[in-house]
Amino acid sequence: LGTGAYAVVDSVKIGTKLYARKSVFLPRYNQKSIRNTIQNELSVIRTLDHPHIVQVHLTYEDKTRFFIVMRPLADCDLEAFLEEHTQRPPTQAQQDMVWRWFLCLSNTLTFIHSKGIRHKDIKPRNILVKGDEVIFADFGSSHDFLDEGNSTTEGPAFGHTKMYCAPEVIANGKRGRSADVFSLGCIFTEL
Repeated sequence: LGTGAYAVVDSVKIGTKLYARKSVFLPRYNQKSIRNTIQNELSVIRTLDHPHIVQVHLTYEDKTRFFIVMRPLADCDLEAFLEEHTQRPPTQAQQDMVWRWFLCLSNTLTFIHSKGIRHKDIKPRNILVKGDEVIFADFGSSHDFLDEGNSTTEGPAFGHTKMYCAPEVIANGKRGRSADVFSLGCIFTEL
């Protein structure tokens, strides 16, 4: 279903239900760092109980990989959806769906921020499409600021996609929740 620098996503059937399974490779040289990223992502997702955010069903591991089984199993990500649907003019039903997505994604991002979380990597590949619904995914870069009382971070940003980054992220400047809003706005211009 998808691949990343250290992970592969495939589908898995448990009982009668299909789930997405993220297999994260644990190389010896930076296993501790990757485990910390995984634990951060799991902690964040478990904090965010929302219908438009992926949910963890279960986790397990073997000697070289950590597995996260999540729901829903999406049809595609927003990047693939846009590639497929920008080749021809949208139907009225598709236009109506996109307008609902604007509201849904905005409200969900407000919910994420209200829980003290910054996503930090909002881009079409990290938004899943399931039927006519959109779901935020991949919270591996996210930041929980609730205990700190401040959503602002600064310094080098890793793992971001420049096309969807706020100027302050690219400049390694101070950035907060508004950087997520900027990234979502970039996606809205593509929709």
